Amino acid sequence: MENKLRNAFDKIQAGDSLKEKTADYLKAEACKRNRPRRIYRQRLAAVCAAFAVFLLIGGFSFFTPSAYVDMDVNPSIALTLNRYGFVLEAAPYNDDGAAILQNMDVRCQSWEQAVHLLLDEMIRQGYLAPDGLVSVTVQTGNGNTEQRMLGEIRESVDTLLDSHHSTASADVFAVSREVRDCAHDYNLSPAKYLAITQLQEVDPTASYEQCAEHSISEIKELTEEHCGGHHEENGTDAGNAAKEDSAGEDESHKPDQESMDHHGHEDGEEHH
Repeated sequence: MENKLRNAFDKIQAGDSLKEKTADYLKAEACKRNRPRRIYRQRLAAVCAAFAVFLLIGGFSFFTPSAYVDMDVNPSIALTLNRYGFVLEAAPYNDDGAAILQNMDVRCQSWEQAVHLLLDEMIRQGYLAPDGLVSVTVQTGNGNTEQRMLGEIRESVDTLLDSHHSTASADVFAVSREVRDCAHDYNLSPAKYLAITQLQEVDPTASYEQCAEHSISEIKELTEEHCGGHHEENGTDAGNAAKEDSAGEDESHKPDQESMDHHGHEDGEEHH
């Protein structure tokens, strides 16, 4: 730019001093006009960089798991949620759960919508018996969020059961991360894992693998049956023990026949 200005002024008939001053003036004016453009480009670059960082951080948080909702009617399904309450992943625990998800994609939906749609489909396809049980568990690191989700899920499930005129019951509760991790070791929902664990307390022969395809209602029925059997056995044992104690007392209170005979003879001799 400076060379062009000087070449142009060389053709003008004027003093060298005037030419030099005029060229410097025009050069300064050109710099002033270019300065706003440079500032604009710098600011635009800064804004773009900040936006890129925002997208990077926001994208990372959006795809980071933050909470889990596990549903079990017998189709068992696990929902992974991000911090904004949207479903990142819906995975089945069993074949029935896979059948439900085969024609239904709840990813990127709110967890409220996902729970409603999935439970509605399970009921519509006849998986929920009239005396059945809907089990939903929540696991998240935030206590306030957990309580809010539990309340909303209970209300949503109750409303859904009423709309289908279902007499089934609902069990909605929170679980710890340790319980959910243990359940996943057996590819079970936390609710079913806990139900089988309770069954094992009264029936040590029950295994997680054997009970995996049973509904939670069926598992709870087995637990109650075994509890009833144990009560009966305990009652019989107690009765037998009572009889033995009673028999022992009777024997201890019976007089010794030899002693009686001996004393009887002695008494007779004295009387004679």
